[in-house]
Amino acid sequence: MWNKEMSVLLSKGLIILTLVMAVSSVGWFSQCIGMIEEYYYRPFGHVGSCVLGFTVIAFCCALLVFLFMLLNNISKKKIFVPENVKNLRIISWCCFAVAALLAVWGILTFLEIIFLAAFIVGFIGLILRVVKNVFEEAVSIKEENDFTV
Repeated sequence: MWNKEMSVLLSKGLIILTLVMAVSSVGWFSQCIGMIEEYYYRPFGHVGSCVLGFTVIAFCCALLVFLFMLLNNISKKKIFVPENVKNLRIISWCCFAVAALLAVWGILTFLEIIFLAAFIVGFIGLILRVVKNVFEEAVSIKEENDFTV
């Protein structure tokens, strides 16, 4: 029977799968960049594109690790704790860093799809900031209520 614990377990499994896919993509990522560069403008060469791409992958891996830590706390029934606020803050900043890198990459390559990806990731980062602020307020209310007799 499907319940909250199964949902969290599925989410954790998908995060692990995505992390494995992101790490394994490092091996063939430069070849993909090479194929894309055959058809599009190369403003700073193959090495520059690979450095930007690997930096995006690194931020995404960090994001996935902190997302896993957040879900791990939730599965332990530690919801409104300062650690979750910290995790959400780091996740949102990872989103903003990826959005900035993709925006620069899009400007330099004139690829509209990269601009679209930058916008989507930036928007997700903004939503996560709002959720982080809600969690932060909930933590302060919880701490205040814990001190009330």
